[in-house]
Amino acid sequence: MERRLGRGLGALLGGANTSDAAVTTKDTASGGHVEPAKLVDTQELNVSEILPNSQQPRVRFDTAALESLRDSIKQHGVIQAIAVRKSAEGYELISGERRLKAAKMAGLESIPVIVHSEVNEQQSLEWAMVENLQREDLDPIERAKGFELMMSRLSLNQEEVAVRVGLKRSTVANHLRLLELPDEVHEALIQGLLSMGHARALAGLSKASQQIDMLGKVVRSGLSVRQVEQAVKSQNAGAKGAVASPSVATPSSAKTGRRDPWISDVEARLREALGTQVTLEHRKEGQGQISIKYFDTPELERLLSALAPRRPI
Repeated sequence: MERRLGRGLGALLGGANTSDAAVTTKDTASGGHVEPAKLVDTQELNVSEILPNSQQPRVRFDTAALESLRDSIKQHGVIQAIAVRKSAEGYELISGERRLKAAKMAGLESIPVIVHSEVNEQQSLEWAMVENLQREDLDPIERAKGFELMMSRLSLNQEEVAVRVGLKRSTVANHLRLLELPDEVHEALIQGLLSMGHARALAGLSKASQQIDMLGKVVRSGLSVRQVEQAVKSQNAGAKGAVASPSVATPSSAKTGRRDPWISDVEARLREALGTQVTLEHRKEGQGQISIKYFDTPELERLLSALAPRRPI
């Protein structure tokens, strides 16, 4: 299945077999005129000649995944060339660090490369970031730090980052909020002990000490996202002992009352559509209210644009 590549990355990588065919570009300004782009040829370079990417945003590599890639390279070789650029010291990696690392682990002396002579440091950084951020094995904190790095180093806003990596702006915003949580929550996310939904619910508590305390209860008792949201709401309202045990936070408990399944379903649909925390309160007589949470002014503006766009004058 073809993966969606960020702007510029598809041209950089040139497809799975760039040496066999030319890439064509469509000139919309000239009424759909199609002209061939430059052929991108591969060549072999000694792995010792390739310097690491000075802008590499990724700091952790999964050992098991690298070993699996190493075994594949031993059997089939490096199928897709890595991308490098010329530098004062020789050749610097742009993208393909996992392939380069695995090739070294497999004992290869050389590796196929595509040499790009007109790539500056900013382009190299962006391409490396886009390639890394579109990997499925990144944990939420790695991805969040990658988004933050793109914003700071490339002077981008959340919307521009989302466009480059092919994601919704709300997805980028939700990841960035994770960085406001304490290190203990970060580590739990990295270890897979809780989901992003849990972490976003924990962000509803204002103090790091409260978030860490709630984290312990989530991990020990296996609370669901909905249970954590209810517990956070109760704690913020001043209720004591809201999460003394899982049974207290369970929607079917005698104290909280049983919630209709359709209410949870509606909340989940609203959270997915709006990209933020949503709570629905429904009374027996048919009345109720929907609470939509926002975390900063840009997100409020985004929600307003989605829910109540200004009419043209």
